[in-house]
Amino acid sequence: MTTVITAEALRRLDAVQRRLAEHAARPLPTGLTDPDPGATERWEAGQVWAHLAEFPGYWLAEFRRVVEAHAAGAAPPPFGRTKTDPGRIAAIERDRRTDPAELLRQVTAQIAELSATLAALPAPAWEARGMHPTRGEIALPEMVDRFVLDHLEEHADQLDGLELVTLDEIRAAAERIRGVALRPPLMRWDEHTWLKPESLQPVGAFKMRGAYNAIASLSDEERVRGVVTYSSGNHAQAVARAARLLGTHATIVMPEDAPPVKVEGVRRDGGEIVVAGRTGEERHATALELVERRDLVMIEPYDDRRIIAGQGTSGLEIAEDLPGVTSVLIPVSGGGLSAGIATAVKALAPDARVIGVEPELAADARESLARGEIVAWDGSLTTRTMADGLRVEHLGWLPFLHLRRFMDEIVTVTEEQMADAMRQLAMHARLVVEASGAAGMAAHLSGAAPRVAGDDQRVVVISGGNVDPALFARILSG
Repeated sequence: MTTVITAEALRRLDAVQRRLAEHAARPLPTGLTDPDPGATERWEAGQVWAHLAEFPGYWLAEFRRVVEAHAAGAAPPPFGRTKTDPGRIAAIERDRRTDPAELLRQVTAQIAELSATLAALPAPAWEARGMHPTRGEIALPEMVDRFVLDHLEEHADQLDGLELVTLDEIRAAAERIRGVALRPPLMRWDEHTWLKPESLQPVGAFKMRGAYNAIASLSDEERVRGVVTYSSGNHAQAVARAARLLGTHATIVMPEDAPPVKVEGVRRDGGEIVVAGRTGEERHATALELVERRDLVMIEPYDDRRIIAGQGTSGLEIAEDLPGVTSVLIPVSGGGLSAGIATAVKALAPDARVIGVEPELAADARESLARGEIVAWDGSLTTRTMADGLRVEHLGWLPFLHLRRFMDEIVTVTEEQMADAMRQLAMHARLVVEASGAAGMAAHLSGAAPRVAGDDQRVVVISGGNVDPALFARILSG
């Protein structure tokens, strides 16, 4: 039993350390948060980091004192402190404006010492007990769990929360895109299922929402410089269209095997196309080089809060048009659409289940949520699926934070199930839908996303309809 306790504690310490490292590598977010459930104090990121840098070492010293008392045969000693302890407050005030990278080094060193100490404890030491001022007598395993592991994870969650897009940002995006992006009506599929046909958007996909919101949010000086992005197609078309409408030039890095229908769409809106490889990583590297060489402004496809907020307007509309929504099925690629919709739906219909859908051949997001960290799939694997819009090798960091918080599960579908969904949508809903856009419907029709009790108002997001005509003809013919 002791071995199990130690192994689980070490696993959780390692996981939270990786999460903190991700945050330390990024600029400090703005905003306020409650670091403890029900707390009245409001903290910002600098305070959270300062507390993180101080408390693991404090608790390690407390554990050692409790273990030493137990070994000496003494009564359980008092341990712990209150939130108003002067030493705690002084340490936080001292370090709150210190570089997070430096604080991370302190936290990492303390976690390493804590891990080594726990791993070396003999079995009898785990029977040690201490006397907490408010909670009474507590055994060492519960002390470790409650006062260090839970607390570290809670603070990591709070740092996550400061990065999350708010409902107000999504509502502001809705005003910004009004009259440019369409508000597709919910289409009834059957008595308990509706479709959200984003395939009816001006560029044939939901991407118009985020692209226009992002470019419209730029300053005049930034728009004069021009924008650049990287995309297999739908985001490319949306950025080209939004750039034209807002009077700026768009450079689009596209893969060698981009569908011709999407390439033509970019060219129609005056986008400059740069061809670079087949994987998202290759395209991203080329786009970053263009940012450096030509001073262009990057419009990320999904790892950007303006993009997430823009895509989230679809979820806002779903919750407004169907207030009793009980589940929403969303295709998942880099995560911008699913993160935005999940955020809006959970804010307005918190009991609704949010279900992501991926192709079996590109299921990196499902694996990422299962492991609690971003998992990348090699491009040689993700390019096997015909759903070219879902071939991204890994989730964006910001979308991952949102999905970890708001998405209930991710399911996968086969190529055949997506093809069948495309046929059924064409025959019964009169919708032309690409494989990526049909992924949610494939999960619904195949039973990959079964309904739970009470799930009688389901919405399936049809994310895009820019399908190659020859491919579509082959699929329709079976």
